[in-house]
Amino acid sequence: MKKLIITLLCLAILSGGGWFGYSKYKASKDKKKIVDVVPVSMMAEPADYYGMGSQLDASLCAGDTQRIFLDSTKLVKKVCVKEGDSVKKGDTILEYDMTVVELQLTQKENAVKVAEQSIKTAERELARIKTLRPSEEAPVTPDEPDLPDEPEEPEEPEEPDIPDVPDDPEEPEEPEEPEEPLELVDTVTASFTTDARGTEDDPFIINCKKDAKITPAFFARIKSTKRYAQLRVYDDEKQFLYMWIISPKGIKQDMIHSEACVSDGVTYDEASGMFMVDTSKGGFGLFSVTAPKKEEPIDDEMPQDDMADFDIPEDENYDFPEDEGYDTDIPDIPDSPDQDIPDDDGTYDENYMHSRAELAEMVKEKESDIKELKIDLKQAKIEYDQAKKRKEDGKVTAKLDGIVKKIGDPADAVPSGDDMDGLEEPDDMDHDEPYGDMGDDNAFAVISAQSGALIEFNISELKLGSLEPGEVISVTDNDTGSVSEAEITEICKEPVSYTAWNWGDNPNASTYKVRAELYESEGFGEYDWLAVSLGNARSEDTNSVYLPVHYVRKEGSAHYIMRADKNGKLEKHYVKTGKIMYGYMIEVTAGLSMQDKICFPYGKDVAEGVKTRDSEKVLYPKDMY
Repeated sequence: MKKLIITLLCLAILSGGGWFGYSKYKASKDKKKIVDVVPVSMMAEPADYYGMGSQLDASLCAGDTQRIFLDSTKLVKKVCVKEGDSVKKGDTILEYDMTVVELQLTQKENAVKVAEQSIKTAERELARIKTLRPSEEAPVTPDEPDLPDEPEEPEEPEEPDIPDVPDDPEEPEEPEEPEEPLELVDTVTASFTTDARGTEDDPFIINCKKDAKITPAFFARIKSTKRYAQLRVYDDEKQFLYMWIISPKGIKQDMIHSEACVSDGVTYDEASGMFMVDTSKGGFGLFSVTAPKKEEPIDDEMPQDDMADFDIPEDENYDFPEDEGYDTDIPDIPDSPDQDIPDDDGTYDENYMHSRAELAEMVKEKESDIKELKIDLKQAKIEYDQAKKRKEDGKVTAKLDGIVKKIGDPADAVPSGDDMDGLEEPDDMDHDEPYGDMGDDNAFAVISAQSGALIEFNISELKLGSLEPGEVISVTDNDTGSVSEAEITEICKEPVSYTAWNWGDNPNASTYKVRAELYESEGFGEYDWLAVSLGNARSEDTNSVYLPVHYVRKEGSAHYIMRADKNGKLEKHYVKTGKIMYGYMIEVTAGLSMQDKICFPYGKDVAEGVKTRDSEKVLYPKDMY
């Protein structure tokens, strides 16, 4: 016990001494670390330097104007106005010929119905595949047990000689029993009655008429159960003609998909008086013209053929089927008992014909096909809905009171690719509004209102609070020098995409369109460069400053800097941030003063408690590498 206590005390002393030594070493090493800090005043830029949005680029809308662009899928039937006419809201400007549109609508509707039917068919096929049972689950026929040999009978003692006796009068011979008449079938189905086991030595025997049909279900049964069969063909007088010896390995894939006839490919050669077979036109196995023996089964001394897999008598001539066309990819299926396979309706049982992996792949492929079909259906419905939108009364009306400034020639009513300046018109376009940067030159008709000119500009959502409808702003035409005040008439509620108009704003913030009406439009051109001054709008707080973004670190949703405390050692200090300008300057709205001294907050020496050293070198990305 004393030894244990002494050992533990020694370990404790060693551990404590090690920790004390490490602490001393770390403290000594930290004393040698010095990190440069730079005054904020040397790197910060005031918010006013970036304008804070006090001036924005704008464009002139040229007053309220309706531009009508032709639908290239329609033909103009009639133009109802001419240039210089005064029109009221609702007046007809032009009429389309709707014959082509109605035909297109019918075609789009039919395309939707075809797509829906294709999906239903594919889903039924998928449901059928999912019900199939894999070959791994096929029942196996147990092997027949070997029967013990019968005991030898004892030899009978020799009988003593018996004197000859006169022969009895001969009794009349009994007449032989007549043979059972052959029953010939018209159709070879998967369901038939036979005492044979279907093995190679004891095949199924089916007596057929010379024009008997063979159903796909029969071949499917032979293939799936790995049985053997003989199709013996007789004429109308029940005289044997020829027979087909069918092996499961000789079943081609196309046999289980189409109906056949026992006489396919068989011809009669009058010169030789024998039946011949052309395997390119038919054939279901090995062909034989030798009548089968009544007492003995077919001789099995003939060597086996690789494709037939059963025996053939040596002294007979057989026409072998070509190797081409055999489906060698079908896996071997274990023996299974005869199955009831429906064949009256031409169908066949596909259970146990595919492995579990093959069935899974079949399901995956069919599900992929259904997804593609659903995409096609969605596209067909979109095109159908667009066609329905075009099928109106064919009239294009004025949306405002004004004067027709331009009207096109009906002879040029269908614009070509050159007329469209290479721009492709979207299908869902409003044909009363311009798209892209198309102006009046590309419009078929232009209706201009008599109200004052309007201007448009974009504003960041961070500045929405500085504007409201009714406020007055100042607008300058930088091309002509004209100046006018404008009254804000509308601030759109839906944001627009980020454009070059608001290149100085935070791209993560949404942008909104603002419209204002000029008090004096004289000297303002439609394509001039306009500048909007928000001097009369409510001013924003400009107490914030901008720092290089790499001097501020992010921790979760908070931001912090590493600054020198009053003792000249580094400390972590959290600040509030705002916008990021141009990707390299970040706005600090609170928690920072110009007197603070901060360091580049990365590196192995940057840690709280490390000594600092004043520096005037501000690090930028090019200095950090």
